[in-house]
Amino acid sequence: MDCNRLKYIDVLKAFAIMAVVLYHSGFMAYGYLGVDVFLVISGYLTTKSLQRRLLADNGGAGEGYLGFEFDRIVRLLPLLLIAGATCMALAFWTMLPDDYENLSESVVATNLFGNNVLAAITTKNYWDVVNEYKPLMHTWYVGVLMQFYIVYPILFFLARLDKKNPKRTLIVMLFALVVASLAVYFVTDDVAKRFYYLPSRFFEFGVGGIAALVYAPKTAKLSHRCFAYVCYVLLLASMIVNREIIPSSVRLVAVVALSVVLVVSGSSLENKVTANRVFAKLGAASFSIFVWHQVVLAFYRYSISNRFTIWGYAALLAVVALLSWLTYHFVEQKTGKWLQEKKSKRAFYAITVGAFIVLTCFAGYMYWRGGVVRDVPELYINKSEQVDHKAYNDRVYQMDKPFETDKRHWLVVGNSFGRDFANVILESPVSDCVEVSYIYGEEYKNAKYMERFSSADRVFLSSMGTDEKDVEEMEQVCKSAGFNVDNLVIVGTKNFGESNGQFYAKRHRPDYFMQRTEIAPEYVERNERLKALYGDRYLDLIGLVKDEKGTMPVFTPDHHFVSQDCRHFSKGGTIWFGQLIDWEKYL
Repeated sequence: MDCNRLKYIDVLKAFAIMAVVLYHSGFMAYGYLGVDVFLVISGYLTTKSLQRRLLADNGGAGEGYLGFEFDRIVRLLPLLLIAGATCMALAFWTMLPDDYENLSESVVATNLFGNNVLAAITTKNYWDVVNEYKPLMHTWYVGVLMQFYIVYPILFFLARLDKKNPKRTLIVMLFALVVASLAVYFVTDDVAKRFYYLPSRFFEFGVGGIAALVYAPKTAKLSHRCFAYVCYVLLLASMIVNREIIPSSVRLVAVVALSVVLVVSGSSLENKVTANRVFAKLGAASFSIFVWHQVVLAFYRYSISNRFTIWGYAALLAVVALLSWLTYHFVEQKTGKWLQEKKSKRAFYAITVGAFIVLTCFAGYMYWRGGVVRDVPELYINKSEQVDHKAYNDRVYQMDKPFETDKRHWLVVGNSFGRDFANVILESPVSDCVEVSYIYGEEYKNAKYMERFSSADRVFLSSMGTDEKDVEEMEQVCKSAGFNVDNLVIVGTKNFGESNGQFYAKRHRPDYFMQRTEIAPEYVERNERLKALYGDRYLDLIGLVKDEKGTMPVFTPDHHFVSQDCRHFSKGGTIWFGQLIDWEKYL
């Protein structure tokens, strides 16, 4: 280990990374707050580095900036490339096209340090269970970190405009931005923007920076040492205790505040307990552990099981430990040595740039191909026919138009679940005698759609997460348009497990097409509640195929996946449900 490293900070990193690993393993509900500890530490250490490079430097600012950025890229990119290449290779043999397409997109975003932006646009919700099956979902943090590295040094250049006291100016700017960021964090309603973007994350990085600028190490007194220990216990408790004693947003801010206290308590924490050598080594390798743990867990969940046994979990941790040890010693630590020798440096640059180009291009190509690498008849996918398998679902968006024929007018309203149901109607026996019009999401509240409601014979509300409030709002719009709410149909929710990967992994077994899956409890609860509330106006999709044990089929009777992502219908599922529903009651 580098003798210049701060062991007490490495130990703090060790606890943070253990919390993150346990969270992604499903054992610590607030373990994700370990990332917030990392952001504070990064702000502290980055500010120390920039203070030496830029604030005290009277010349060569551009060189100092480029040198700083280059150091960070060299620190982060090689390991990300190795992890990305590993994921693409493993997923080539294990993943279904849609999942492989999503992974390819994520690899490109990770290589460009933008996976946080991708996550904010696509999945949006970090806590969505679907993220557990994404090997690179966690690299959003690396994206945020690198974006901080690009933007943060600009503050140092601005501070240098004050020739008399640039440090004071920098502290004032940081304090103002931290306050503004906290306001953004608490005011922003958009969960994705608050979680994934810099404005609402800056206060974590910024307070670490302020601590680095204002703190001057002094000999700790006993009271200070005791205070540091108390803060350490509170920090660990904040990540370990699963009971919601305080709101999650307040807990996060508390973790940030406690982390600041600990990073400036070096003189109190440099002892055999809080600077323990074993934990310090673990913390020094935290980046490797961070990168590999989700990769291993995601592939296990996807291809084997989403449930962990004690021995299975021990085996997974052993794999994570081995991969982390290898990359820490032979990639992270060796990088510095390679860059010190001219020949090694050129070879290192050539390999890194070459790997970046090859991996990014290959992942981009796989994304363009829709993740299709083999025939998947269960999804009507033929490798030799380069067809966009999403076009089948997207055809519904062309039906966002007024009714034009004398057929029965059926208006479908909803998000992607509404798109699904419109497709079910198109595949049903009544498709020839009804005209379908579609309105996406909550756009139906716009006055321009009133004519469509007033001329409809049936309105079908089909949205993911539909509840009583949504139905009440829809009924108000129907009444305003003169539509009889007795002809409003609330289409039930649907769920077919968490991931098809576990089922697809058994494709060589004779019972492959007989597999069934459990329904997530929240879907069952909502379905039963709404069915009891709305009676004949409720179309129970789950009830059409649920067995006595409450499980759902994975495949249709003609051996097609019911759902590609366990939430939305595949083509096979659309055709099957089009046959199962009793349409006569709606004609």
